[in-house]
Amino acid sequence: MIYTKTSLAQKTTILKTAIEKAEALIIGAGAGLSAAAGLDYDDTATFNALFPGYHDRYGLKTISEAGFYQFSTPEEQYAYWMRHICAIRYNFPAGKPYLDLSRIIKDRNYVILTTNTDGQFFKSGFDPDKICFPQGDLSFFQCSKPCSDELYPNEQTVKEILSHIGNKEFAIPTGDIPRCPHCGNPLIPNIRASHSFVEKPWIEKYQMLNDFLDANRGKKMLFLELGVGFSAPGIIRHEFEFLFMMRKYAEMLRINLNIVEISLIHKEDRAAVIQGDIGRILSKLAEDY
Repeated sequence: MIYTKTSLAQKTTILKTAIEKAEALIIGAGAGLSAAAGLDYDDTATFNALFPGYHDRYGLKTISEAGFYQFSTPEEQYAYWMRHICAIRYNFPAGKPYLDLSRIIKDRNYVILTTNTDGQFFKSGFDPDKICFPQGDLSFFQCSKPCSDELYPNEQTVKEILSHIGNKEFAIPTGDIPRCPHCGNPLIPNIRASHSFVEKPWIEKYQMLNDFLDANRGKKMLFLELGVGFSAPGIIRHEFEFLFMMRKYAEMLRINLNIVEISLIHKEDRAAVIQGDIGRILSKLAEDY
């Protein structure tokens, strides 16, 4: 079933009914949820507000574009990355859609799988032991080589480096490039952006998801997707489809601002898609909790 023309109240009721029926809730969160919170990686106004001067100097228009841009020097690259980490992971507040979701499910039996690296779930009061984020987290550095699977919390380092440059400077001093304490190679953000990504600590978190599914075997499960797109469909979208189809007591609900593909699962009586504003739907539903 696909709901596109239904009212906000109807969409909210569909979500509420699905959540309250579920004995186990598996939430998949993608970039659309953070976009609803104001962190839209493809919005020019958001980029200009968070990174003033980068459009005029480099012609960059969005956070997504800047994330893959090859700056001319390492010093410029690190200046952007330090600003990116600080603005998105540390300075950006907990978004209302995340806070609303936390309010809705706080007393429920849940687990979360997210491709977002912005830390919004941690800022919004969710149980850290119930969150699996296999794309990494901007709050950590890793060795660029990498010489080990060790991760390094980076908040103090990032803020100290930024304190050495002004708002109108686009390069950090060479000596400020963070280095691996073991081999001396540069440290880089621990996100899945290259072949060197240190994923072992996050992949191990998948065991938590598997344990949750095993512990709730035979119960009424709801696979709830919020703002999941196609940048990494194998992590949530395809995985949820597989897990859903393997469980006869499960239901599945997708909520997204845009519907770009109709999956075969939507022909199932137990599956539905809501096309709508995630932020508005969660905000409306949170009023009942």
